[in-house]
Amino acid sequence: MNGLSINAKQTASGFEIFFRGSRYVVNYPDEIWQNYPIEARNVLFDNLVYSETVHLPLTHKKGEIKYNTSPPYFQTQFFQNFVMDLPSCADVDGTYTSELLKEFMNLKTKFKDNEIKFPAYNEPSRDDSSIVSLSFGKDSLLTWAVCRELGLNPQAAYIVEPVLLYEEKHKDRLAKRFQEEFGVELQKIEHTAGQLRDGFILGVGKTELGWGLQSTQYSLMLLPIAHKWNSRYILFGNEQSCGEFYYDKEGFICYPAYDQCHIWTTQIDSMTRQLTGGNVRTISVIEPLNDIAVVYSLYKRYPEVAKYHMSCFVETEAGRNNRWCMDCSVCSKMYLLIKASGFDPREVGLNRNMLGEEMRDYFSLFGGSSVNTYALTGRGRDEQLFAFYLAWRNGDKSPLVEEFEKRFLDEAKGREDEFYKTFFDIHESITMPNGIKNNVISIYKEVLNDI
Repeated sequence: MNGLSINAKQTASGFEIFFRGSRYVVNYPDEIWQNYPIEARNVLFDNLVYSETVHLPLTHKKGEIKYNTSPPYFQTQFFQNFVMDLPSCADVDGTYTSELLKEFMNLKTKFKDNEIKFPAYNEPSRDDSSIVSLSFGKDSLLTWAVCRELGLNPQAAYIVEPVLLYEEKHKDRLAKRFQEEFGVELQKIEHTAGQLRDGFILGVGKTELGWGLQSTQYSLMLLPIAHKWNSRYILFGNEQSCGEFYYDKEGFICYPAYDQCHIWTTQIDSMTRQLTGGNVRTISVIEPLNDIAVVYSLYKRYPEVAKYHMSCFVETEAGRNNRWCMDCSVCSKMYLLIKASGFDPREVGLNRNMLGEEMRDYFSLFGGSSVNTYALTGRGRDEQLFAFYLAWRNGDKSPLVEEFEKRFLDEAKGREDEFYKTFFDIHESITMPNGIKNNVISIYKEVLNDI
């Protein structure tokens, strides 16, 4: 069986990957890539090309892959990241973790040589400068707002994923208004290499393979932008529930988003530090909070930022003209959490009642199957139970809230103290330096004090 070949080269604005007759690019705006030091670029190039393509042999059922690049310095980290994401891929795709593990363990990978490029660049950085990976989701918006309050002067960067049909259009509109209000220009990285994760474009059908390295890729991809601003910190919106897991049908531990869990974030931090002489950290300032507390904190303390909220992937025609498709599990969850927090979803464009009977399939609490994998964890089920309880307490009379009242109210009341402690407490965090962590905790104690 023939193997796969990956040919890549650097360009004036980034790099390009050639695979099976197609060209995929990563392009930076302005002169960002050219201004990034050559010794740092060369190391980054080998690592990003590999991380963008490591999944392709499994996607295409091939036992060998050849590169015209050198082995990546972080090959072992990419290996761990990918392996730990396989159970989630198997669960979503309806395959078996053991089969994917066997295929990956037996894979033969060949490079043009055996000369691993070692990081040698010392990146100058300032403690009062940061880069936020800004998607306009609740997590990244709260991250940006907290960083601004802390005096970290957050700039904003966004990697454009071509797979998500209308996302870029809506985020461009939000970015324009955001820049006008806050004076922060969204630094957009063109990432058609994201199509290498799109099973439909690749001709193999829908698959999750490749998506699990996203945060790791993004952190490395943002280093040239951090260089532009001499930023000390790269920030991701990885909140407390990102560490949740369950066990798949074969008994393998399954993280819905391993690349976002806090233990792995410390590894990403290690990677960005190694690439910059220890001078660029990757952290999360919302790690202490669960989802409901994130929504409450964002809408309560930073309403001027919350109005830009957009969590939907808008990957169907329903999102052509609106930044929320209002017909998916993400829209349903955000509508519920905003209601539970005591705010009006219509303020951010969620104009459809997402708690109607027709939305049942988007809530695992009611046996829905069109849900994300986090909703299948014990914490995910409890989060929905508590959110419906809060919506009920806030006087919502939607059909699913009324059904909740009949079926689950007694359980929710019996576990009320437990739920408040779980979902509104400030939890231990491991990704922040102590100075930043102490100031962050102070903010959250203040905003959550009246819960």
